Amino acid sequence: MNPDRIVITKEQLATRVAELANQIAARYRDSSEPLVIVTVLNGAVIFLADLIRGLPMRMKLGLIGVSSYRGVAVASRGARITSRLDPELDLCGQPVLIVDDILDTGGTLRLVQQEVAARGPASIETAVLLRKPGKAPDDIRVQYVGFDVDDEFVVGYGLDYDGQYRNLPYIGVLEVGD
Repeated sequence: MNPDRIVITKEQLATRVAELANQIAARYRDSSEPLVIVTVLNGAVIFLADLIRGLPMRMKLGLIGVSSYRGVAVASRGARITSRLDPELDLCGQPVLIVDDILDTGGTLRLVQQEVAARGPASIETAVLLRKPGKAPDDIRVQYVGFDVDDEFVVGYGLDYDGQYRNLPYIGVLEVGD
C-alpha cells in the first residue's frame, strides 16, 4: 500500500523547514544559554534532523518517547510516555523548544509540555511540522508551525502507519479504515 496522494512535496518540506529554522534562530540568537530541544520520538526525528542543521547556535538535545497511535490505529488511543527524558538533562532555567511531528488532538503535546514544565525551564516554546487546525485544541500553544493540513491520515517524513512509511521524503495521505 502506498499513499493515495502527496499533499506536501519534498521541495516544499525543505523550504519550510529552512524557514522555521531561520525563525527559531532569530528568536534565540541573543540567548546566553544553549537552547534545549526536546524531541518527541519517533515521528519527529526526520524533522528534527533537518531543522537543527539550520540552527547556527549552541544546543542540547533531549528525546522523549510518546505513543498515541499504537499498531494500525488511525485515531489517537490516548497519549502515554514510553521513554522519559534523560534525568541528567538539565532543563532548569534553560530555554526549551519542544519539537513534534503533528498537532492533532493535542494529547501528546499536552503531556510533553507538562513533563518539561515540571523540570523548571526558563521558557517553553513548541514547533510542529504539521497541524490539523480543525482538531487542535486551543489550550495547546505552538509558536512554530510548518504546515496546516486537513483532517486526513498522513504519512511520510517521519510520520507512520504501523511503523511504516517514515522514510518517504514527502507527506502523503493514506486511506485506511478506522
